Amino acid sequence: HMLKAIRNYGSHEKYKNLVPGVNSRLDEIQAAILNVKLKFLDQENQYRRHIADLYLKEIQNPAIELPLTNINAETNTQHVWHLFVIRTPHREQLQKHLAEHGVQTLIHYPIPPHKQQAYREWNNFSLPISEQIHAEVLSLPIGPTLSIDEAKQVVQLCNGFQA
Repeated sequence: HMLKAIRNYGSHEKYKNLVPGVNSRLDEIQAAILNVKLKFLDQENQYRRHIADLYLKEIQNPAIELPLTNINAETNTQHVWHLFVIRTPHREQLQKHLAEHGVQTLIHYPIPPHKQQAYREWNNFSLPISEQIHAEVLSLPIGPTLSIDEAKQVVQLCNGFQA
């Protein structure tokens, strides 16, 4: 029972880590599917970058803090935008506003690591910056199935949001 948790980030329930763990959930069937999808990885990453660039250039709302971006010139590394995470002190209102217009958002990793059971020896630590960030983060939709028109709708809704 505990081994299953360890191979899944130390968790039986999403985002609730009981013990320190790893991401070791890949089975043979998933590996075979991913092997086929691998040839599309660069194309899908480039599309994600395109959507992220649209968000970064066009979302202009003082209530929304966009993610920092940088390209490491030395290693020529770039963000692949697995997630597009914004911050706002008005997260619940913005999430509701977007949902009312058919835009799904998610709160990834809602529990700070130092508050997880897996790290209970740190549960009483006061880490106000970490806790503030966790109270403000919201993931906007991004991915290869999101159309440009849908991304533009997200931009319009974010820009039209009033806290």
